[in-house]
Amino acid sequence: MAKPATKSIPFPMFDADKLIAAQQRNIDAFSSASQILVDGAKAVAQRHGEILQSSMDQLMTSGQDAFAVKPNEFKPADQVAKARSAYELAVTNAKELGEIVMKAQSEAAAVLTKCAMANIDDLKSLAKAA
Repeated sequence: MAKPATKSIPFPMFDADKLIAAQQRNIDAFSSASQILVDGAKAVAQRHGEILQSSMDQLMTSGQDAFAVKPNEFKPADQVAKARSAYELAVTNAKELGEIVMKAQSEAAAVLTKCAMANIDDLKSLAKAA
């Protein structure tokens, strides 16, 4: 019976220290990205609370102003202007909250991308060594 031909498969030896360092880099990157997202969520919650408090204060003031106006002094145009102003403020606040979220996501993605690129560089160096 013929002996099967065996070829040695070129397989670079792994450097355990590099492997451990790469895994630690991954853990650190995910930890950092997670912290960035948590901080972003905290910032959104804090700012949302501030916006809510401001809205409640404005609502109370508007309510008091409404009772202070005499019927013959009521001007619908003023009410429309107040409603428009409130709407514009709501849109501005929503944009601000969205920007906080986008900033946190962008920063977290940058951390993870940097880590991924370092991992790719490590793989390239392993491929060259093989």
